[in-house]
Order: sequence, then structure tokens, then C-alpha cells
Amino acid sequence: MNQMEIRKYALSQGYIGALPLGKWRGYDAYEPIVNEEGTAFIGPPLMILVKGDEIRMSTVEEAFQQIEEMNDETT
Repeated sequence: MNQMEIRKYALSQGYIGALPLGKWRGYDAYEPIVNEEGTAFIGPPLMILVKGDEIRMSTVEEAFQQIEEMNDETT
């Protein structure tokens, strides 16, 4: 999936774009951007997940799993 398709999906979900976060559990993970000043954390830290032609928002559970796993890698 290309960057234009990912941006279009982000727009359809109410965001202005998405920044790459890297790989997570076989997905390309992206951080949705709320406004031009940068990321605003309101509610759960959802991600846009892409695998092949599939694109979707993470669940709340997946969002917190990603944070926990990221913290485990840095400790």
C-alpha cells in the first residue's frame, strides 16, 4: 500500500495524515496526526495498521500492547 492510500485512509478517519512508526506484529504501523502542530494524544493511542492491501485502525487493546512492547524493548 502506498503513502497516498495511507493518507487517504487517515483523512477518512478524521486525521490529517500519518507518520510511520515501524513494524509491529507483521504490520506497518503509522501514527495518525490530528493537526498541523503535531500529534495530539486524546483518548487511546490508536495506530493505523497496514498489511498488504489491508488497512485498519488498531483496537484499543492493540494500541496499549504496542506501547507495552515498545517499553519492554527499551528497558
